[in-house]
Amino acid sequence: MIVDPIAHAHEIARFATYCVPGPREGSCTIYTGAIGDDGYGRFWVGRAGGPSVVRAQRFAYAAVYGWIDGGVVAMHECDNPICVRAGAGHVVPGTQADNLAHMAHRGRGGGSGYGRGGTGLDRQARRARALALRDAVAAGWDDRAVQAALGVAMPGQLGLFDWDETSPDAREVADESNRVSP
Repeated sequence: MIVDPIAHAHEIARFATYCVPGPREGSCTIYTGAIGDDGYGRFWVGRAGGPSVVRAQRFAYAAVYGWIDGGVVAMHECDNPICVRAGAGHVVPGTQADNLAHMAHRGRGGGSGYGRGGTGLDRQARRARALALRDAVAAGWDDRAVQAALGVAMPGQLGLFDWDETSPDAREVADESNRVSP
């Protein structure tokens, strides 16, 4: 797919209306357009032969770099299916084998042979998370809403089995574990 900055300026401008960049240097850019049943963004383009739908991350990559070959996969290094930030750490080119290896390494994927550890979500859960994330940034980036949509703990929030080492209860547990029996 070729995305020419002049010939496709109207598509690029329309695509940009669906993009909400995160506030920090390494943040994802969240796609707020159509989301497929697999949790990935969809974007309509007009080309010779009529309009067609493409994955949002493929359009984003082609818009930044000018093109993406049909055999090239637009991989998500960030593991966020609706991220459309083209470049290192986010949407990068690769082969299908690269993408499957990355998926297995990260514990993602629902196919046979791939674990569900790590960030592995099935298709339905991935779509639900993408919809929640899209809704979280609909009025602009909101860290709390984004973290809630991603299921990420807030900074300073303790996990189920964590404790604040300064609390009296934590000190008692630590003291108990350091005692030596006579």
